[in-house]
Amino acid sequence: MTHTSTGGNSSDYGSRNDFGRHNSFVTGNNNTTNSGTQNYYGAPPAAARDTGPDQEGPAPDRRRNVFVVHGRDEEVRLRMFDLLRLLDLRPLEWEALVNATGKTAPFLGEVVAGAPELAQAALVLLTPDDVAQLHPDLRGRNEPPYETEPTGQPRPNVLIELGMVLMAYPERTLMVEVGELRPIADIAGRNVIRFDGTETALRKIAERLKLAGCAVDDTRSDWLQTWPYRHLTAYGRTGRAAPPAR
Repeated sequence: MTHTSTGGNSSDYGSRNDFGRHNSFVTGNNNTTNSGTQNYYGAPPAAARDTGPDQEGPAPDRRRNVFVVHGRDEEVRLRMFDLLRLLDLRPLEWEALVNATGKTAPFLGEVVAGAPELAQAALVLLTPDDVAQLHPDLRGRNEPPYETEPTGQPRPNVLIELGMVLMAYPERTLMVEVGELRPIADIAGRNVIRFDGTETALRKIAERLKLAGCAVDDTRSDWLQTWPYRHLTAYGRTGRAAPPAR
């Protein structure tokens, strides 16, 4: 997905929710096509607790809804959705927020502006989906390796949506890095969960969701099983392993 226009339209949504109320977005692109977060998928696995008929839509209790921003890594997305469901939470994707606006082609800012009313928290999955490096013409003398060598980074739509949710409700946004990534300068200093599939990492996600106000149910132990996360391909996906362009 690419959203390259930032025109003069503004959306001030602070009065409609209980957090992020002093923020406004300036957007001018009504193209909500999102290659990373717009798809619906099948029902959750049998281990998940949510067995209601509408498992893909938002739960009536907002505290159970988590807006998930992700890229092209389906393996990571599926595992994280499973984890949220095991914690009795409802993962929501981009299309659920689009539908909530009641418009067929809302501005990007309008979609994110409605998130606080629909989802208690935002969880942003940062995975090495793209490969990037600084152009040789722009390099200095002592550039770090991630500037001079092909290095993995999240999809553009993920970075755009990350910035927007951080502006809207930073206290309820979780950032989860999976695999080796180029540093993102604008989030330096923020607390990011480095997910490695361990019980410690799983507990961190659950605790951050609680801090964000989510109705986490961690009374069962099944959500602490680490085997689903042991061999995620994102752990070993690096830009250096990418074949050269033809």
